[in-house]
Amino acid sequence: MLQDDITNFITALYKYLVRKEEYLPGLLVKKHSSNLQTHGDFSFPNSAKSWQQFLQYEQLQNLDCSLLKCINKDVTNLIETSRNWEISIVKAIELKDRIHLYVDRLKSIQACCQSVSYNNDYIIKRINIDTNVVTVDCSCKETNSITYLRLKVLRDVVKNLYLINLHPQNVHVLLTWKSKSEIKDSNIVFCGAVLNAKSGTKENTITADEYIRIRQDELTLIAQHKYGVRVSTDKKWKEFISHLGESAVAFELLQTKCSSPVKILFDASSGSSKGAAFILYNSARLETILRTFNEKVAEGIYPCLPSLENIDLSLLTDEDEWYLIFNYIMGLPSLIKNCVELSETRCEFRPHLICNYLSSMVKTFSQYYRRVRILTEPRKHLLPVMFARIHLLTILNNTLKLCLRILNIKSVSQMYTIILFSNPTLFYITQR
Repeated sequence: MLQDDITNFITALYKYLVRKEEYLPGLLVKKHSSNLQTHGDFSFPNSAKSWQQFLQYEQLQNLDCSLLKCINKDVTNLIETSRNWEISIVKAIELKDRIHLYVDRLKSIQACCQSVSYNNDYIIKRINIDTNVVTVDCSCKETNSITYLRLKVLRDVVKNLYLINLHPQNVHVLLTWKSKSEIKDSNIVFCGAVLNAKSGTKENTITADEYIRIRQDELTLIAQHKYGVRVSTDKKWKEFISHLGESAVAFELLQTKCSSPVKILFDASSGSSKGAAFILYNSARLETILRTFNEKVAEGIYPCLPSLENIDLSLLTDEDEWYLIFNYIMGLPSLIKNCVELSETRCEFRPHLICNYLSSMVKTFSQYYRRVRILTEPRKHLLPVMFARIHLLTILNNTLKLCLRILNIKSVSQMYTIILFSNPTLFYITQR
């Protein structure tokens, strides 16, 4: 199973407050994703009434008081107890009847670094397992339609999510666009149709191949005008754009809830591929930073990167660095679990959550990149911070590529890295 530091913290907090051993999903303990400096990283209501379903009989006689008073504890005791947790609390304040918790960031980053390597290896191992548990309904006739393309794209991603979340092999998951009432003895994932956004009707005129070509043309325009790419007639360049187009199409078909229809604008100038292009561009940006650092090490400009154990992670003090770690790197295991709900009464897969996660992550990284100079001059006093940031960006890059792998979307490093990095006349990314 995935090592989930966020869930482990929430579980420990529940155990402290109401003596519950298992993780209790719900809204009582809230993980924050913004305003972390002012509102803390987590919070919970300090009203006994909010927790009454978990309280003992004698505690229920004091519902008008605060939760901490009701359980005969206080924030000082909570902070002290949390010192034995993987992620400890350094500060707790009450604000509008909620207790806001600030975690030990250094301890959290250290725990995260230990978990992320295991999780990456675990996910890669799981999605490489061969299984026929997830299939496409054979009564959905295979055609070159975009709706059938969506069905195939979803099948591969649903299989990955199924395997990662350790569901048994004796279950059958069937993807279909037909009514659920027509199919028996299967867990059904309904695939919504692909609609023409202008007409609002199912797209039956434009084929899947034509749709991909439209996106390839659009991405070529984006590459030229937004990112300053010099288009080439080189065979590898054309193959690179071909892969980009396929990736943009997959992302567009996945970013809407499976059961909902996807509305597509087919005009090549509509900018529909900007989301996928922005993710892949920032993937290229990360690859470029790391490759440039390694080149400067090889040239003797920078010393070799110390191992993670010898890095001073307390130097990662920028607020965006904490956002990237807390919301995205540490948040990935919970996200993946939330992408699957499979039981006797429910079968739902939510790959669109990963698309939303990636869009948000690269937006945060992009604003961080614009503000912070990553590759500094090789002065001795600047090296420790740069080393810490290189390790952070390595983990972030691996996280981004892992998510793309789950979505069966090729990362930029798989799309002929030589085109991006060895020929600056084709794709030039400025260094910071």
